[in-house]
Amino acid sequence: MRKYLLAGAAVAAFSFGAQAADLPSRGVAPAPVYVAPIFTWAGFYVGLNAGYGFEGSKSVTIGGSPLITASQIAGTVPFSLSKKRDGFIGGAQIGYNWQAGSFVYGIEADFQGADIKGTSSFCSPLGCANVQTTATQKLEWLGTLRARLGFAAFDRTLLYVTGGLAVGNSKLSGNINEFAGAGRQFIASESSNARAGYAIGAGAEYAFSQNWSAKLEYLYYDLGSRTAVGIQTNPVGPAEFATYHAKTDGHIVRVGLNYRFGGPAGPIFAKY
Repeated sequence: MRKYLLAGAAVAAFSFGAQAADLPSRGVAPAPVYVAPIFTWAGFYVGLNAGYGFEGSKSVTIGGSPLITASQIAGTVPFSLSKKRDGFIGGAQIGYNWQAGSFVYGIEADFQGADIKGTSSFCSPLGCANVQTTATQKLEWLGTLRARLGFAAFDRTLLYVTGGLAVGNSKLSGNINEFAGAGRQFIASESSNARAGYAIGAGAEYAFSQNWSAKLEYLYYDLGSRTAVGIQTNPVGPAEFATYHAKTDGHIVRVGLNYRFGGPAGPIFAKY
């Protein structure tokens, strides 16, 4: 009897050990692996910009009645004036990008207040008190709606070209002043109004975080031509007139700061 009890105990111990070997181990889980978030240019963005604007065409052409032509032939009134226009421009932009591989394309709208202006003056050989001719041109604001096509040349650097509609508010004025205001004057001041044209350019944008980026951009805008007409005054009646004609175009170099919505909230951790 004792022999059978010992044999049964041995069989039970062997069976328990085999079952214990089949149980899952309770080892320490591996640490999560950090995976850098994937950067993308796609999505909505808003931003601010500021820069410097300077003239394209400098010339203001002067013409008009036979009296003006005779004065030009005599050398007291110029046929044109060359002015320098420059100044500050700054505002805001909003846009949306799509990305397919390394190619980024989208649309951007912006609006800027501007103080790009210039004045030129000419005095007759007999001096400014004899006849003085002046012309002033100013861009007061500019807005654009443009397409953008870019290439993500490096990890977070975007090179792009852009072009589209431009709308701006500019003003052209002029004056031919005889005898320091005691004689005839041809004062023209075209009221400010919006004109449409186009804008083209190129730029580079660098993303220094998942949501923030900075850009450097060049734009050329062309809003067509403007003409202002001055009717003769003081003391002779309005029998004669002068015209001032200039093209409204220019160059802009600006920097900008953009914030893009919808980027990754933070680092991604892979679990195993």
